[in-house]
Amino acid sequence: MMQHFRLSETDCLQIAGVQHRLVRSDRSGSIWARLDQDHIRLAFTGTELLQCLGGPDTRLLRGHFSHSAALRRLRCDLQYLATCEPQKRRQALWQETWAKFFLDMAATGETSRTERSVKRVIPELERRVNEAEASGQDVGRAPRAGQTYVSFRAPCARSLLDWVRRYEAGGRSPLVFLRKRRLNAASPTLMAEAESLLAECVVGYLDRNQPTQEDIIKAVADRFAAVNAARREAGTTQLRVPSARTVRRRIKALDPFEVEAQRKGLEAARRKFGFYEEGLSADYPLQRIEMDEWLIDIASLLGDSGALDGLPAEIRSRMEVGRRWICVALDCATRCVLGFRIVPTPNTDDVILTLHLITQDKTRLAEAAGCQSSWDQAGGIGVLVTDQGSAFAAELFRMAVVDLGATYEAPPAGVPKLRARIERLFRTFGQQLAPMLIGRTFGNSVERGDYPSEKWAALTDDELARIFTLFIVDIYHNTPHAGLKGETPANAWKRLSAEQGVTPPPDANTRRVVFGLPHTRKLDRHGLRVFGINYTCPALQEALLRGHAGDVQLRVDPEDLSHVSVCLDHEWVSAQAVPRAVWGLSLEEWQSIVRELRMRFKAEAVVSERIIREARAKIRAIDAHARQLRRLQPMQLPEGALRRAENHLYLGLRIGPEESAATGDLDRRGDRQAAGHDSLLADAIGPDQPVGAPPASVVPVQPFSGNEEWDYNA
Repeated sequence: MMQHFRLSETDCLQIAGVQHRLVRSDRSGSIWARLDQDHIRLAFTGTELLQCLGGPDTRLLRGHFSHSAALRRLRCDLQYLATCEPQKRRQALWQETWAKFFLDMAATGETSRTERSVKRVIPELERRVNEAEASGQDVGRAPRAGQTYVSFRAPCARSLLDWVRRYEAGGRSPLVFLRKRRLNAASPTLMAEAESLLAECVVGYLDRNQPTQEDIIKAVADRFAAVNAARREAGTTQLRVPSARTVRRRIKALDPFEVEAQRKGLEAARRKFGFYEEGLSADYPLQRIEMDEWLIDIASLLGDSGALDGLPAEIRSRMEVGRRWICVALDCATRCVLGFRIVPTPNTDDVILTLHLITQDKTRLAEAAGCQSSWDQAGGIGVLVTDQGSAFAAELFRMAVVDLGATYEAPPAGVPKLRARIERLFRTFGQQLAPMLIGRTFGNSVERGDYPSEKWAALTDDELARIFTLFIVDIYHNTPHAGLKGETPANAWKRLSAEQGVTPPPDANTRRVVFGLPHTRKLDRHGLRVFGINYTCPALQEALLRGHAGDVQLRVDPEDLSHVSVCLDHEWVSAQAVPRAVWGLSLEEWQSIVRELRMRFKAEAVVSERIIREARAKIRAIDAHARQLRRLQPMQLPEGALRRAENHLYLGLRIGPEESAATGDLDRRGDRQAAGHDSLLADAIGPDQPVGAPPASVVPVQPFSGNEEWDYNA
């Protein structure tokens, strides 16, 4: 099916550092013009644009040319919260929490935008904010007496109102709190008569004809010119004409609800600032996404993925039994499930992985589960709505949402109707899926009766993942939905994505920055080495020439080792893997290849890249099917496992084409010495050699032993 993305004239497509603006977008594709040379145009179909976004030098900056984004750039020079210092990031998210809770209370009529009204609700706001912040800090630790919480002193009413105005003007992004705009000098106070005239003119902005700010600025200039002409004839002092900047500040100070109501009508204001009984409406795919967790109504066997599948029933019955949680993301406009994760307990890491699934085509995953329908519902995120659970309140999750360019909302706790669609989906799971499965726990003890749920538990994590995938993709997506007036979610997605378009997914660099594994490395003449692979790019080479010292932050995509994202001077750039043999490999596949080669060739002197490519093909063919379903199941990765793997498995690992810097030397082919300490697999991987006895110059090496001490700083 032809991809149709929902693009805006405020979007910026940056290719190899050159910015382009959107000229036209429809179902056939999009046309972009260079900012510096408007006559140069680029055309992409939806599929071509998606491929382009996967490139290392392509960025799609959503809303880059909008007023709110321009305001954020004036106040803050950072694009990602991940780049900000932890203390400043924590404070910005804390300020955002204050602004959000105030807007919630203002929308329900509990307060208004006056200092007197705000002073009355400050204690209640402080209680809600502290409760939410404490919940976010509890992620990953068991509650214990004496634990500390980081908190900040509550703002005064005037400061809070200033935060709210800045938050709304900046497109509801916490980035506006990172740096205040510094004004050169305070504006002189206007005379009382001038203030009165200015107020009369500014009120003209509240008109159903929706005049622009420039219209009001011109009206102010004309009005003051007329008054000053009369004052000159009377011989009185002239009034100082307010600057355009002053007029704009007065307009922005108007109550947003009143502005919306006067210019577009009361109903439009209610839609913008108030909640419906079933949540805010969504008109196109990915405009609004609801995300929540549910304790599955099934008692299952708790064990590592695949570990219990081959055991007989009598042995399974003696295994540990319990209930898993499922974290689900649901598109409000089409009711399509955009991703889910089955987890032991709600936690931040898994909800972020669910967030990642929203942006990915999951058809291969559905095929691995045996589905007949595709699962291609994916794209960028508009507004993400969750409850106030600790996993969602955590700083890492909120930072990921902001860095994806999405808006985060957390309606008040205890009001499930504000997330009605996801709650309805969980009822569907309980009423339609659970009755088909053994080990059902039912909604309560009365419904359950004497049904022996734990005794009859038989499903493993693998089976649960496959069952939920089959139910969602083949049954739920193809069943007429009452909320869609009888249309199926799959058909609603096809229709609305064709009519309205879909928000484009994040580009590859943004995806790595937000979802990648964080690492720190030293920069040397070979670039950066991660998991035994050298990465380089022009920006890294320039940083090395400038004498860059200290550690370099980077992010690794565990699903594709072709590139990494590197942070240089608060900017994230893409660095490419030097050896082509690892392009397209996942981290798990690379680990399997290295383990296999360690075992097979520990007594050999030379192993070629051809052998690596052959091993890669074999491993992919064997377990590619199983790897897909692992993305939906609990991932048990002990803390520090990757670091230990680097200290032992990837020890001294270097790989690259012959006569390249990645091998550790730039000597000529004829002068190259035998493979040694710096070659691949620490023993040796060199160029392809004819089958037979090794060259005389090759010195035999001792077999690899996992108990040996190694130095990774080679």
